[in-house]
Amino acid sequence: MPATEPTSRSWIRQWLPKIILMVLGLVAAVLIFTLLIPQFGNFEQGWQAALAIPREWLIVIVVGSLFSILVYPLTAPAAIPGLGYKAAFLDRQAGFAIATGVPWAGGAIAVGVQYSVLATYRVPQRKAAAAVAADAVWTYLMTFGTPAMALVLLFGLERRTISSQLEFIALIAAIAFIVSVVIIAIVLRSETGARRVGTWAQGIIAWVFRLVHKAPPDVVDSIVGFHESAAQMVATRWKQLTLTNALAQFAPFVVLVGALYGTGAFDTELTILEAIVAFSVALLLASVPIAPGGLGTVDAALIGLLVTFGATSAQATAADIIWRAFAYFPQMLIGFGALLYFFWDRRRISARDPSPVE
Repeated sequence: MPATEPTSRSWIRQWLPKIILMVLGLVAAVLIFTLLIPQFGNFEQGWQAALAIPREWLIVIVVGSLFSILVYPLTAPAAIPGLGYKAAFLDRQAGFAIATGVPWAGGAIAVGVQYSVLATYRVPQRKAAAAVAADAVWTYLMTFGTPAMALVLLFGLERRTISSQLEFIALIAAIAFIVSVVIIAIVLRSETGARRVGTWAQGIIAWVFRLVHKAPPDVVDSIVGFHESAAQMVATRWKQLTLTNALAQFAPFVVLVGALYGTGAFDTELTILEAIVAFSVALLLASVPIAPGGLGTVDAALIGLLVTFGATSAQATAADIIWRAFAYFPQMLIGFGALLYFFWDRRRISARDPSPVE
C-alpha cells in the first residue's frame, strides 16, 4: 500500500495539469466556435455551400486528400535512404496523430512513438535519432518561415496588408525563423558550436525550471547529440528533406484550393497568394497547443483571413469545413489506425525475431 500511494501521487502530478489544460483548451475551442467565428463566419450557410460543391471540384478535393495522406510519409525515407514505405507511413502518420491530437504533451509522446516505430523496423538508433530530429526541425522552420515569406510576397506583388495583429504574429514568426536558421547552422557546423548553443540554452531552461521547482533536462548533451547524429545526414540529404517536407506541408492546400474554387471564392477578390497566406498563418496558429488540432484558433484564423481577402462568410466557412473533413480528420483517423496497427505488428515481429536492433 505505501509503495502504491507515491506512484499514484506521481501519476496525478504528471497528468493532472495536462488534463486540466486539455479541458481548458476544449472549452476555449467551444467559445471560439460559438462566440468568435459567428462574427464573420456562418456555419449554416457554410454547410449548404459545402454540400453544393460541383462534382468536378469534389473529385479534386478527394484526390487532394488522398495525395496529402500518401505523400506525408515521404519525409522519412528522405532522411533514411532505403526505408520502406510501410515503416515510413506508420512512423509519420502515427506521429502526426499524436502530435496534433494531444495538446501540450503530444510532441514529446510522438517523438517516443516514432523512435519505437523505426526501431521495430530495424532502423539503427543513430539514424532514427537523426531522422526524427531533422523532421522536427524542418517542420518547425517551414511552419514559421512560410507565413512570413507569404506576407512579404503579398505586400510586394499585390501591395496588400492584413490586420496589424496578424502582421505582428508574422513578424515574430519571421524573426524566429531567421534566428532558428542561424542557430541550427551553428549547431550542425561543429561540435564546439553545438556545445556553445547548448550551454546558452541550458541557462534559459534552468531559469524556467527553477520557477516550477523542477530539475532541468540536460540540454547540452541533447544538442551535441543532435549535431553528432544529424550533421552528416543533413549535409547530404538537405535537398530531399526540404522538398519532401514542403510537399507534406502544402499537399493539404490542394484540398483548400478545391474547396475555394468549388464554392466560387476565387470569383471574388480572393487570389491564390492570399489563400496561401490564410492557410500558412492558420497552420502557424496550429502550433499553439490550446486544443487538439488547433480547433477553434485555426478555424477562426482561416475563415477570418479568407473573409478579409474577399471571400463571403459562407464560402470561407465552407472551405474550412471541407479542409477539416477531407484533409485533417481523415489523416487523424488514419494516424491513430496506423498506431494501432503498429502495436499489433510489433508484437508479431517480436515473437518472430526478438533480437534487438544494433
